[in-house]
Amino acid sequence: MTPLERRHAAIEATMAKYRDKPFAWGKVDCARVAAFHLKQLGYKIAISKAGSYSSMLGATRALQRLGYASLADMADGLGLAQIAPSRMLLGDIAEIEGEGPGAIGLYAGNGNLFCFHEDHPGLVTFMPTSIVRAWSVL
Repeated sequence: MTPLERRHAAIEATMAKYRDKPFAWGKVDCARVAAFHLKQLGYKIAISKAGSYSSMLGATRALQRLGYASLADMADGLGLAQIAPSRMLLGDIAEIEGEGPGAIGLYAGNGNLFCFHEDHPGLVTFMPTSIVRAWSVL
């Protein structure tokens, strides 16, 4: 399987699992979606070691239990290589402006991300006005 085929398969599996599920802290949120996506690509993600949470404050504390201050710190801690947002490929991870522990999404192509947005209950395809940071998944 080529790297692009692996990326595509991981995005498809992630979207199949989370596409129609409403946002819920600790169950269906940025961290859980990204962790599932990375697991599809072979990463060993120990997000369950953070414990359960059901609020933004709880998510921040869960990240702290893992030794991270934000979702961006966690991406760096996993060894993902930072890249320029203009170099993102399908399935790469992007940080966008967000509250609390941060907000991340999966690159969907053509400047779009699969992410959560305050105006929609579930995952959406969204074109952010700016991307703070980006990481390559392969």
